[in-house]
Amino acid sequence: MQDHIKKKSAALAAAALVTASLAAGSHKGPLSGRADIKVTTAHAVSAGSEIAGVKTEAAGGWNEMLYIVVSGITGADVTGVSYSGPTAGTFSADDLEYLVRDTSQGVRVDIPGLKAGVYSVTLSTSKGSFTQSSIKVTAQDRSGYAHFKYTDGVGAYTDSGELKPNAKVIYVTDDNKDTVSVTSKDGTTVTGIGNILNSAGQDVGGGKTSNGSTVVNTNSDIIRKLAEDGTPLVIRIVGNVTAPYGLTAYNATDFGGLKGDNGFMARMKSGKDITIEGIGPDACINGWGLHFICEESAPDLGKSFEVRNLAFRNVPEDAIGMEGVQVNGEVTASVERCWIHNNEFYVPNIANPAESDKKQGDGACDFKRGQYFTNSYNYYEGYHKTNLVGANDSNLQYNISFHNNYWKDCAARGPMARQANIHLYNNIYEHQTDVGQDSRANSYFFSEYNLFENCDDCTVIKSGGAIKSFNDAFVNCEHETTGTVVSSKNQSFSNNNKFPDFDTNAELSYIPSGDYILETDTTKLKAEFEIDGGTMDEPVFGSDIIVDIIPGDVNSDGEFNIADIVSLQNFLLGNENALAALQAADFCGDGVIDAFDMALMRRALIEK
Repeated sequence: MQDHIKKKSAALAAAALVTASLAAGSHKGPLSGRADIKVTTAHAVSAGSEIAGVKTEAAGGWNEMLYIVVSGITGADVTGVSYSGPTAGTFSADDLEYLVRDTSQGVRVDIPGLKAGVYSVTLSTSKGSFTQSSIKVTAQDRSGYAHFKYTDGVGAYTDSGELKPNAKVIYVTDDNKDTVSVTSKDGTTVTGIGNILNSAGQDVGGGKTSNGSTVVNTNSDIIRKLAEDGTPLVIRIVGNVTAPYGLTAYNATDFGGLKGDNGFMARMKSGKDITIEGIGPDACINGWGLHFICEESAPDLGKSFEVRNLAFRNVPEDAIGMEGVQVNGEVTASVERCWIHNNEFYVPNIANPAESDKKQGDGACDFKRGQYFTNSYNYYEGYHKTNLVGANDSNLQYNISFHNNYWKDCAARGPMARQANIHLYNNIYEHQTDVGQDSRANSYFFSEYNLFENCDDCTVIKSGGAIKSFNDAFVNCEHETTGTVVSSKNQSFSNNNKFPDFDTNAELSYIPSGDYILETDTTKLKAEFEIDGGTMDEPVFGSDIIVDIIPGDVNSDGEFNIADIVSLQNFLLGNENALAALQAADFCGDGVIDAFDMALMRRALIEK
């Protein structure tokens, strides 16, 4: 049975009656910290009214985005969406078209680009207005080298989770993939996501690509133009998107391809501040992949690249690759600030590969000739060539983090690295059939609190490589670490890397200062990955919705302060029709909002 929160006052007899769902056992008194409240009947209400037959089936926040699923209406009934909290906004026409979708459980609304905090979402519908409050949105884990000494925000989002100013957003579905367009400041318009992203296939003069092919696309250097304009670019993948027109060709130079490659790649040259992200739990790049490239003609570009919340399936060549340019032992165009996180990679099975060793693709996620790269919270299943760092022994790439990833039933390259300094922590290796960590050619790994379970060769060291292992766990493994096991993470370690003390020198990394989230109980890693790893999970229907309440935070901005006192006072005086979080105002715990709650709220703020 649900409790009811009411606003009552003898002096305000005409005030509107407002109901909200609360469960028994919710917060009972003055501020005492954060409280989780179960919304048992989980229907949301607007100021003074409910919509008959309409209720919230699921709601939640995750990694600076949120969702709600509402039954009793269809997507066509929704005429507007607004949200309030630490970030506030309303949907544009494109947002309404692509972020509001019909599902078997009801209308699903996704809202990306949010600061962490507590939110209310209001749907304007043909049946009336409908609000779900108290949705907690969590911040993303920005631990790792991609963000080390960098505050500009990797990709098209700021470090607080919101879109950067002037960002352009393109929604891509399987239906519109060849008709979407983007325009640069000089008026250049390119149509089709394959043409937009694959700048390797552009006409560089005389109707030919840079490698001489006469089969070009219409990229018109749009990726570089947007970067030079200072325009961040967000590609939002909605649903299952198969290969668009304009990608590199199979085993040919058409559209900027190469002989020996399986093709279907979008090779983005000289981009900046690009995020490619999935919307909801079903976003999939199916049958194509992405390369992010820094080139000598624009060495200041090829920077700030993010891929998140995407499943990669049936990828012919690579799923994701990042690459710079190196000449005579010097990286002349360094790909930098790349953050690949919360994705899922499933091994392909290619019937007719261009080269025999590419039957299972040519890498899930590779990094070559650059620096400041974070690979985190990704799930890799069944891959043979998983993560290559450095294409050969002379390639240079530095300042790299692999954390909270899960390799399951993979063969090798977790990662295989050359000439690189890499921090690996809280990763899971399950049934690695060949080699997990593979350190070669003067690369230096600092490995801590990783879990190896039922693996063959957990680590391999070749040609001057080195691994320092601290509290790694080995369960039923045939060959445990060949690295040096240390009793203190601050212990110095002799190696031939360019940065031999990166793990103990605070000027070179975040490790000595402990500026990262580290789980020191490796038995918890699998359970934590189930919650935080991979792509967004499908909602669990038929159970209670968990919403997070900060007592006193009636405006749902994530903190309790004087602004909440003002909001409650206005509400009680009838100057404010609704509170973003009614439950947060019930300091007495009696299901009634009145002057007694105001008094306790004031006292709690003074004590705070």
